[in-house]
Amino acid sequence: MKKILVALAAVFCCAITALAQNTQTDRNRSYTITLGGVQYTHSDEKMTSSEAVSKVMTGMLTGKTSIQATEYEEDVINAIIKGLSNSHRYRYDDSMLENNDAIVAGNLVVEAVITNIQVKTENRTWKGKDGRPQITTSYKGEVEAMLTLKDVKTGEVIGNPSFSGSGTGTSYNSDSDKAMRYAIGHLSSSITTWLNKYLPLQANIIEGSTAKKDKQKEVYIDLGAREGASEGLHLAVYKVKTIAGREAKTQIGKLKIETVDGDDISHCKVQSGGKDIKAALDAGEQLVVVSTD
Repeated sequence: MKKILVALAAVFCCAITALAQNTQTDRNRSYTITLGGVQYTHSDEKMTSSEAVSKVMTGMLTGKTSIQATEYEEDVINAIIKGLSNSHRYRYDDSMLENNDAIVAGNLVVEAVITNIQVKTENRTWKGKDGRPQITTSYKGEVEAMLTLKDVKTGEVIGNPSFSGSGTGTSYNSDSDKAMRYAIGHLSSSITTWLNKYLPLQANIIEGSTAKKDKQKEVYIDLGAREGASEGLHLAVYKVKTIAGREAKTQIGKLKIETVDGDDISHCKVQSGGKDIKAALDAGEQLVVVSTD
């Protein structure tokens, strides 16, 4: 009889552990995202040889040129895909629309319109120490795109954000290609940032760590490697209350993950709000954290 009770207790503990893990996984469930189509509004903008000469002559007279850099179209498309792929809770799959099992609520299909891929140059003439005229050329790359994100199951539009990226440099340490590459990289990272804010990682403060007087300096959270925690990730701390059956959150501080200590635990440094965080922990209040980058 004792052996049976021990066995039942073990099964019960395993079930509770599995339930806790599933709850955490559902809390930060991952979804699939794909790029359904791309339109570049200037894709057919080609210059004849005479137009190109005219553009160059104008640039020589004014010191400024501005040209749609259509040759970077494929690079911008790849940057959009990279931006979609690098978010915390979306997994990019270019075959999603061909897989019936992936047509579920929460998965997203993205339509993109690239409105600008432009490189600008400007010459500045100045005199060196020897009195001779010198020319410095500055470069600026600009990329702009608008995305429409739809739920693949319901067709509901969940967002229609616009993104831009820019990159600059001078003839001392750059050229037009580098300026364009910087701009394209900024576009990609801004897409990732938007997705991370739209669907952030969530967790709870489970235990205080280091404290000094009335301020909390470090804490542990129940977010680890399994759900995508990473060193350097920033999080906002919220105190949660239930009012009239609804959840109300008030931000009281900020954290940064110092170390990821396991599948479901990380050690964080308190960056602000240490006094309020310690008071809430001492009072046994629920504190949730939400990623901010």
